[in-house]
Amino acid sequence: MFPKLVLEKLSAIYVRARYGKAPPIFDAAWYVSAYRDVAESNIDPWLHYRCFGAKEGRRANAFFDTQWYLQRYRDVGESEINPLMHYWLYGANEGRDPHAEFSTQQYRKENPDVAASGINPLYHFLKWGQHEGRATTYSTLDVESEGTSSALEGHPHVSAAFEALVLRLAEETKLIAMNDEVLVKIRALIADALRILKDRGFSSVTAEGFLELAKSLDPSGLGCATTSSWVEDFRRTRKTYGEKAALASVLRYLAAISDPLAGMSSSSRMAHPATRKFREVYEYTYSLVGGDKVVPSRRPKNEVDYALEVPFGFASTANQDRVVAAIVHCFYPEVLQDMLGYFSYIPAKVDLYLSTDTPEKAADIERICARSWSKGGFEVRVFPNRGRDVAPKLVGFRDIYEHYDIFLHAHTKKSPHGGEPLSGWRDYLLASLCGSEEIAASALKLFDDPQVGIVFPQHLFELRGILNWGYDFDDAKKLLGRMGIQLDKDRVLEFPSGSMFWGRSAALKKLLDLDLSFEDFPEEAGQIDGTLAHAIERSILFAAERAGYEWRKVIRRDLYPLAATVLPVACEADLAQLRTVVYRPVLGRVDTSVLPSERAIPETRAILTYPSRNPRPRINLLTPTINPSQMFGGVSTAVKVFTDIAQSLGDDHDRRIVATCAPIRAEAVEAFGDYELSSPGPSLDLTSRTLLDVYDRTAGRLDLRDADVFVATAWWTARFAFEFNETRRAMGLTPHPVIYLIQDDEPYFYGWSSKWALAEATYNRPEETIAIINSEELYSVMQNKYNFPKSFVLPYEINQSIKAGLRPTKRERTILIYGRPSVTRNAFEVLLDGIFIWQQRNPVLASQWNIVSLGEAYPGEWAYPVQNFSVTGKASLSEYSACLSSAAVGISLMLSPHPSYPPLEMAEAGLITVTNDFPGKDLARRYPNVISVKLLEPNEIALAIECAVSRAEELVVGVASLGSETTAPARPSGAVYSPSRVADLLRGDRAQ
Repeated sequence: MFPKLVLEKLSAIYVRARYGKAPPIFDAAWYVSAYRDVAESNIDPWLHYRCFGAKEGRRANAFFDTQWYLQRYRDVGESEINPLMHYWLYGANEGRDPHAEFSTQQYRKENPDVAASGINPLYHFLKWGQHEGRATTYSTLDVESEGTSSALEGHPHVSAAFEALVLRLAEETKLIAMNDEVLVKIRALIADALRILKDRGFSSVTAEGFLELAKSLDPSGLGCATTSSWVEDFRRTRKTYGEKAALASVLRYLAAISDPLAGMSSSSRMAHPATRKFREVYEYTYSLVGGDKVVPSRRPKNEVDYALEVPFGFASTANQDRVVAAIVHCFYPEVLQDMLGYFSYIPAKVDLYLSTDTPEKAADIERICARSWSKGGFEVRVFPNRGRDVAPKLVGFRDIYEHYDIFLHAHTKKSPHGGEPLSGWRDYLLASLCGSEEIAASALKLFDDPQVGIVFPQHLFELRGILNWGYDFDDAKKLLGRMGIQLDKDRVLEFPSGSMFWGRSAALKKLLDLDLSFEDFPEEAGQIDGTLAHAIERSILFAAERAGYEWRKVIRRDLYPLAATVLPVACEADLAQLRTVVYRPVLGRVDTSVLPSERAIPETRAILTYPSRNPRPRINLLTPTINPSQMFGGVSTAVKVFTDIAQSLGDDHDRRIVATCAPIRAEAVEAFGDYELSSPGPSLDLTSRTLLDVYDRTAGRLDLRDADVFVATAWWTARFAFEFNETRRAMGLTPHPVIYLIQDDEPYFYGWSSKWALAEATYNRPEETIAIINSEELYSVMQNKYNFPKSFVLPYEINQSIKAGLRPTKRERTILIYGRPSVTRNAFEVLLDGIFIWQQRNPVLASQWNIVSLGEAYPGEWAYPVQNFSVTGKASLSEYSACLSSAAVGISLMLSPHPSYPPLEMAEAGLITVTNDFPGKDLARRYPNVISVKLLEPNEIALAIECAVSRAEELVVGVASLGSETTAPARPSGAVYSPSRVADLLRGDRAQ
């Protein structure tokens, strides 16, 4: 056995020999301290960084940000050189920057001795400069400052402001020292800042500081982060939640643009799409046509348009019994002999079906095949010279596809109009489809996946600038419309340019079923665009996806110049992993927060989806928030309904909770401990219980399974659920109905407006809905209006935790009000006006009564000039039960047909309760101790309070009472909700 020291030295020698000596700017000590998994693995740090760390975006030292460097210098990523080595050998000399907070040129400029010495500026700073107190300056290319600079325009530089803050703290040292608790907290904050600075850079320190300040202003997170239209968002939040929450929303926005990963745990940051190697970025213009009237397309940018490398890095065992059809149009028979050489590599029996336009050419083709083809049969047909290679393959050989599962489309392509750049196009395509036995076997291996329908080569690089709709959009729209596809130019345009590809016959069924004829195609006149054949070429992948199939793109590495986009397939497992990178569905939506309605109504911003391959059924809850501190009665009810249905469905259904309007916080992760917090996809989607945060719509896509069923809560979540179902229908699937938990007639939350229209539209899909309507009163109203065929009433029951917490306590002279100024339907101002009028009319009696506001925190001065007023805000269930047990009078208003929980809970707890009528609602029919006003205006409220206080003085105050008898309203006709009945509906729907 070799001594350990010898082995370590031999290992170091091997690393240097195999991977080169680490450049001096690689900080091994920093690397292992920053990445504990590396330290625990005992792998040589430079070996780890060289083989894994750089690809994972890990930093090489505190001031070399690998991910930032690759994002800013695309050529480095495409060259495959290690980014740190690139900067050491070339980048610094070229004036490139290693980090958002380090400018190579500026460091030289401010330090002439460094410039004169020729020493690498970053090496100088790390070895000597930082210890000498030399300053660094921001890169002029800061990847994160593009948004920040515009947002902070006219403000002092953030770092200067930070330094000013430090000086200010130094001036206040004596004051701080007087408070040990504050001093400990500041020291902890500084330690956190130093850790963040070391791990993630200065921008992240800034971002975390913004978040900390936002938390102090708005601990409940009422003011969610604003968007780029932050002025309008600020005004909207201020109007709803007040000044502090509005300021906090802007601070959260500044944090997001300073560091998109701020506030996340280290594990979440590593899993976040922003840290991934593969990105989804498109070239696109919303302009309708170009100057030449060509319709532009949405295309992946060159540097993120990926393809699988063929041949694969593992042996692809061919099915010896497989028979494939090669359907070949031979306009130029003289090149057929060369093409047969390619076809001979296919590891299967290959029957040739060849077409041409004259009997003379047909005779030549037959002679060539009789002499040179022995891997299968062949048949030659003569067709009119229409539709180039497309019409012969789809019309002339329509009868062939039903006899073969897999086919190869090819043609004797010359492209004389393209000159020298296109002269090798035919060989380029064939080389990537069947250029060797290993390549052909790799292509056929992809069809072992039953959902793969089309496999085609990466586009010829010389053509990438003209991959657009050309003059074919209108023809393609008509064609796809006949297949049930609504085309718009905002979709990704992807297609097998050159019209050569492997295919599954079933994937073309929608196209074949159109029964096109040769007469549908124009006569050949040398057209290079604007024909039905060109439209079909661009429609093939749309048709395949409509039939329920996917596609893959392949390329031989030596044929394509952008090496970083050619993804090696080392093992079979890579095919599943790389699917999410290569396959970008053409039928899926690709942008969000673009539409005027999405900008004006941020909660409706589209959630982008990606088709999951996990076959397990899953029930999903779509909810605005899952954070306990932000959960009121409606969300709590939604969680309970979701959980109960999930339990009735059993363990064969996975569960997922999707938060749409508020970032998921640690409190939610703790509260839902049996769920795993996940980042948006696309992913392998293997988690059985998932918490998913889609607040940042640009962070990734929602994995969408075939068997996903969605429980919608607020109207915009129902809108998402219906959109998800539309996406699946477009791909040939039949999704479950949406379970719509209707807890109010939500359009009436707004005046007649866009919001009203969008909310109301979600109720007008009764055949696609399983409606669970909360409360008997609301059920009658909603069922009369919308007549849901599958509907359940969710009867009111007091929360069992609240009920258990009620105690027979002597009632005090306390009026408990449900105060939520952010929710207009609770008529907060009218309620306060009524209290004020009652107090002024009864000053002696009112002076003995305290007013306590529960529900939401807000400044107490908002209630002025109401007297004896205090704001408790959001209470825990036990605190709420205690208040219900001791108060004598309750007031809770609700301008909707839903009774809302607070007045029912107040009444059931025994309080004399003031509320209001609404069409379809009179709570006095439920409880004798309810006073329900007919006209909701301040004077009527004051009279009702006077009556309630009088009754309380007579019957309740000083009496230890516990609850009130209830008389439930007559049950409306219809099924009473039970989780098992909903589960049975879903199972029956699935069986169909």
